Amino acid sequence: MTFYPTNLLRFSAISLCTLFLFCSVANAKNYYRYKNSKGQFELVEQLSPEAIAAGYDVINDKGQLIERVAPGKTLGEIEDEKEEIKEAKRKEFARQQQLRRDAELLKLFRSEIEILRARDTAVSGIDQRIELSKNQRSLLKSSIEDLQKRAADFERSGKPVPQYLKDNISETQKQIADRERREKVTATERAKVVADYDRDLIRFKELQTRRMVMQHQDDKTDNAELNQNRIFLTCFDESRCNDIWQKAQEFAKNKASGTLEIISESVLLTSAPKNDSELSISFARLPSNKKTYIVLEVICNDTEAGAELCKQGEANRLLTEFQGLITPKSNEQTESTPES
Repeated sequence: MTFYPTNLLRFSAISLCTLFLFCSVANAKNYYRYKNSKGQFELVEQLSPEAIAAGYDVINDKGQLIERVAPGKTLGEIEDEKEEIKEAKRKEFARQQQLRRDAELLKLFRSEIEILRARDTAVSGIDQRIELSKNQRSLLKSSIEDLQKRAADFERSGKPVPQYLKDNISETQKQIADRERREKVTATERAKVVADYDRDLIRFKELQTRRMVMQHQDDKTDNAELNQNRIFLTCFDESRCNDIWQKAQEFAKNKASGTLEIISESVLLTSAPKNDSELSISFARLPSNKKTYIVLEVICNDTEAGAELCKQGEANRLLTEFQGLITPKSNEQTESTPES
């Protein structure tokens, strides 16, 4: 094999250049620039805790900026960040839980009246238990009065009270105390059942109103189910919306057949119709972009006779009457889409 000196020289030159570049890169030195506690910039060869805390720039030996590093976080900031992450996870979990509960509500119930009746049925069962306990406690009190009277007779005659009589008095007192305790527990259970149903009812009404408003915005005339026995009011000023909401509360209280059951910032609802001649009134308040919708519904009993009551014009009469209480300002719009 023939060896050419020219090739050797070319190879040696390339190798030397590569080695030179490698050495230059390897020997390139970085510097760190940061602002000290006096507000003055310092250029150092090694990072210090002060530079890490303040944040620094990485500068090469030609004075070019390579990287900018943000100030290091304090222990307190790190802990705060951890708490923020935990809170974000907690909110997301709660949101997912609410979505699941929303789906269950819409699947279980067709209307707010069904929820009211389910609540009333549950509460009625609890009330029966409380009433039964009170009757039993009343009998026990009568019994203990008789036992105490008999014990007093022994004492007046100078005779010792028999042990069995003492035991009966003690046992009866325990039974009375036990029933009082159970009644308090049952009353707490009742309050929780009412609160849970009321919370679900308000949420259901909010979801239902949101759906109705969306449908109303898309189609105001073709959806008879949407427009039947309800009107859509809009207001743009918070004070005006609050004024309408206050009038709505008074209207529902005075015009509905039953009592005002739910009073919240977003829902007003009277008790469910108990017969075919009764009416229920509901108001729902839904902020939407720059305006707020207030939806009034008149609800009849869910029977043929109840539906006939609404068709006869009683619902429209109430809708029209409430509109008469509302005096829109120039920057407001009132929409009415009742259908008999």
